[in-house]
Amino acid sequence: MKISTRVRYGLKALVYIADNSTEEKLVRIKEISDAQSISVQYLEQILFKLKNENIIEGKRGPNGGYRLVQDPKKVTLHQLYKILDEEEKVIDCNESEEHKAACSELTCGGKCIWNKLDNAMTKILEETTLDEFIKNKDII
Repeated sequence: MKISTRVRYGLKALVYIADNSTEEKLVRIKEISDAQSISVQYLEQILFKLKNENIIEGKRGPNGGYRLVQDPKKVTLHQLYKILDEEEKVIDCNESEEHKAACSELTCGGKCIWNKLDNAMTKILEETTLDEFIKNKDII
């Protein structure tokens, strides 16, 4: 199981925005890019998704930038995962496209180890807030 680059970079960007923005001061995309070593083009895609879901707000112009809109205590990592990743499940059954297509809650149910792992990881992400993640930023 591997968290996608988009999700990891999105979380890193949100931590940076939370730490460096205020009501009056927005964080510019170039600043995030330089600080987190993420390309501006890739960040634009990530921040666009987060902005569309009202996690952050962006403002254009000379005093433009980004800041959090949502209270980090009310945003779960699972919400962010669903916004940033195209995969429906956190952990897929396996890498085989043939098996993935055949696997569902009805066919695999509780007996599939991958389904159990997906349920466990989803539960952890649902119970972990962005605020908790920000507080542990030194280990990410």
